[in-house]
Amino acid sequence: MPKEKKVSTTEQVFVRPPIVTIMGHVDHGKTSLLDYIRKAQVAQKEYGGITQSIGAYQASHNGKTITFIDTPGHAAFTEMRIRGGKAADIVVLVVSADDGVMPQTKESISHIKASGTQMIVAINKIDVAGVDPNKVKQQLAENEVLVEGWGGEIICCEVSAKTGAGIDKLLDSILALAEILELKADPAGDLEGVVIESKLDSKRGPIFTGIVKNGTLRTGGEVFTTEVSGKVRALVAFDGTVVKEAGPSDPVEVSGFSKVPKAGDIFVDEKNKGLLDLKALATGPAEAYAEGVKVVNLILRADTQGSLEALEGALRKLESDEGKLKFLLKTPGDITESDVLLAHSSRGLILGFNSKASSKVVELAESHKVQVRTYKIIYELLDDVENVLKEALFKEEIKVKGLAKVLRVFPLESGDVVAGSVVLGGVLRPSNKVVVKREGVEEPLYTGKVKELRRNKDIVNVIGKDVECGVFLSPNFKDIKTGDLIEVL
Repeated sequence: MPKEKKVSTTEQVFVRPPIVTIMGHVDHGKTSLLDYIRKAQVAQKEYGGITQSIGAYQASHNGKTITFIDTPGHAAFTEMRIRGGKAADIVVLVVSADDGVMPQTKESISHIKASGTQMIVAINKIDVAGVDPNKVKQQLAENEVLVEGWGGEIICCEVSAKTGAGIDKLLDSILALAEILELKADPAGDLEGVVIESKLDSKRGPIFTGIVKNGTLRTGGEVFTTEVSGKVRALVAFDGTVVKEAGPSDPVEVSGFSKVPKAGDIFVDEKNKGLLDLKALATGPAEAYAEGVKVVNLILRADTQGSLEALEGALRKLESDEGKLKFLLKTPGDITESDVLLAHSSRGLILGFNSKASSKVVELAESHKVQVRTYKIIYELLDDVENVLKEALFKEEIKVKGLAKVLRVFPLESGDVVAGSVVLGGVLRPSNKVVVKREGVEEPLYTGKVKELRRNKDIVNVIGKDVECGVFLSPNFKDIKTGDLIEVL
């Protein structure tokens, strides 16, 4: 979406606090790190009130606020992404200095990369005698995570959740990265937020913890998710106090719904209900566009590291200029539930060579409509992937040239109107001749061309299926509305 938000009546730009979550291998110190930050940065009178966590809290560092999501694990992180709610702006990847990169570290890296979320690496346990942080950085580089000083730009902080060493630098780095990301919101704008966790309370009924991304959530306001709606009866802040409203990046517990909403879902107000249409796009084929090239996402499991390397080399030979393979995860071991969630959120295909999938994993895959294929003969695997690539390219030949749905409309001070849209099929390119159609109207409302396409602040040359963008039309079409379709001729 373009950054130009609809200007509020206050005409003020609100720089919202960054929303951060922490991921990594079990026992590498994720919880200890969060606990240290909580104790050190949250006022003592507040800390005692949030030991019964609502799933998120806020800490202050150098006079600035940071929102931390307390929900652990990449499974929960990915569930949020599956349902359209990209909750975190920044992920801190915690790696233990004594253990180094472990299997769940690799899985976390895959989930973070698939989400497109900014990453900071925290090498924990530097207080342990004899550890070598450079060894961890080398292992990270081998897994395509290049930190500063090792050929990349990813921030890396050496910390100890036990002694507090390096914690201030980590918090400084979070705030510095947030400044670069220019995290802005409009407290007077349309409401948008993410459900972090939800439950049925025996006394208060259905409740959920949410984080506001834009607008203001108020007591008495009507709120919608993809499946349930309700009027907000009460709001409880992270420190246990009852509040009347919550603004951008504020975590808050919400009650008043008739049913429990799903964790990871987005919540909106009446004016912003068009965003809920993204739910219909949560499932789809394994292919996606990258600059006009068809890409098939793969998760590859094998019995040994040697088998993985041989498979990847053989699979790379199947690629062409039109069809590419993207390995979301390639690691030894059996297929896991986390693999299924990653494949679902990225529209990927899971391949196992001499790797098994338990009945629980198979059941989860079936419920999420994720394909899991296992093999004992390498040539059968290669033949199947070759057929998937061919089918993907063939399907694209017979598809619509390009079709996008308008989700939101952004009037600019220049007089231009930006159509914040999601591509439903094919691709959009600058100079495409297009028509605008509206439900219930037989003839097109507008004929013109695409003047410019933007992703965030960047001007881009192509936008593919399921990707959001800002569409500038020429000549300008001021009457375009949410729900309209932009179709390439």
